[in-house]
Amino acid sequence: MSSVVAVLLFVLAIAIGWVLGRRSLRSGAPGAPAEQSLQERVRSIHSLLDRHSDDALEHLSQGLALNVDTLESHVHVGNLFRRRGDIEKAIQIHQELLSRVPEGDGLAARISLELARDFIAGGLLGHAEQLLDELLQRDEPAASVEALDELRRIAEREKNWSRAIELASRLLPQRPQLKTGLANYFCELAQEKTRLGEQSATHELLREALRIDRNCVRALLMRLDCELWRGDLAAAISSMRELLVAHQGFAGELLPILRRHNSFATPEVLAGLRALADEQEVPSSVLAMLAENDADSMRWRERMQARLQQQPSWQGLMDFVAALGADKDDVESFSRTRPLLLGLYGAMPHYRCGNCGFAGREMHWQCPGCHAWNSIMPIQAPLLS
Repeated sequence: MSSVVAVLLFVLAIAIGWVLGRRSLRSGAPGAPAEQSLQERVRSIHSLLDRHSDDALEHLSQGLALNVDTLESHVHVGNLFRRRGDIEKAIQIHQELLSRVPEGDGLAARISLELARDFIAGGLLGHAEQLLDELLQRDEPAASVEALDELRRIAEREKNWSRAIELASRLLPQRPQLKTGLANYFCELAQEKTRLGEQSATHELLREALRIDRNCVRALLMRLDCELWRGDLAAAISSMRELLVAHQGFAGELLPILRRHNSFATPEVLAGLRALADEQEVPSSVLAMLAENDADSMRWRERMQARLQQQPSWQGLMDFVAALGADKDDVESFSRTRPLLLGLYGAMPHYRCGNCGFAGREMHWQCPGCHAWNSIMPIQAPLLS
C-alpha cells in the first residue's frame, strides 16, 4: 500500500511541477530562471525518490509514462537501483530507455553512460568497455570525457597501468586533479619494471611521475630506493634531503629502505643524515636512526628527549623508547617495559586517510576505503590531549 501511495505522490509532484513550469513560462519570466526553477523541482522530486523502497521504485518504473518530461526521472530510478545493488534491474531500465531514444539524441549518450556504469558495477567490464568506446566515437564532448574517465577506472581496476596512463593523460587537460592518480600509475608501472630487474626503465618512469606531480612522496621514496640500489650515494642523499625538507611526515618511511640496503653501514649515508639533522629540525624518527647507528648515540638521544618534552607525541615517545632500547646499559626494568610500550603502540593505527578517515597500521598509496591516491598520511597524534 505504501508503494502505491509513494507512486501517486510522485506522479502528483510531476503534475504540479509541470503546471508550475508552464505557468512560469507564460508569465513572461526570463528563460534561464524558469529553467533553473524547473531543475530544482526535479532535483527535489529525485530526493524524495531516494528515500522510497525498492517496491515503490519498481511500481514507478512500470507505471510512469516514458516521454521527454519523465525521461530524467526514469534514468534516476535506474541509477537508484544500481546504487542499491540491484544491477540487473538497473541494466533492464537503462537498456529499455536506450531502445526508445533516437540514437542521435543527446540523451542517448547520457543513458549509454549510465548503462556502462551498470555493467561496471556488475563486473561486466567487457560490455562496459565496448559501450564506452562507442561513446567516444560520438560528437558528444561532455559524454566523451565521462566515458574516458570510466575507461580509466576500468584500467585501474584491472591494473592495466599502461592503459590507465594513456587515458589519464588524455583527461588531464580537462581534469587536472587527476595528476595525483597519474603519477601513481607511473609508480605502479615502475614497480612492475623493478620486479623484472629493468632499473633503467624504472628510473625513467619515476622521473615522469615526479614531473607530473612534484609532491608525489611515493615516487620520491622509490627513486631513493633505485639510487641506493645503483650505489649513487650523492643522489640518494639529495633525495633524502628533499624528502625531509618537503615531506617531514613521511620520514619514518626512510627506515625500511635504508635497512634494506644496509645503508647505515655506509659512512656517506650516515654523514648525510648527520648533516641534515644538524642543519634543520628533523623528525624524531631520523634522530632515532642516528641514535641507533651513529657513534655519538647519546647526543641524539638527548635531542630526542628534549623534543619529546617540548612536543609530546606517541610517535616521538616510541622513537625515544626504541633508541633507548639500543643502549646496552639500559636498566633491566626498562628492558621489561619497553616491549609492552612498543606492543601497545604497534596495535594502534599509524596512518589515516584525510579523505574518508580510513585508519590502519600499514601505508597504502591508494586508500582501501575511498580509493583516493596519496590521501593517507602518517598519524602524528599528540601524546597528551
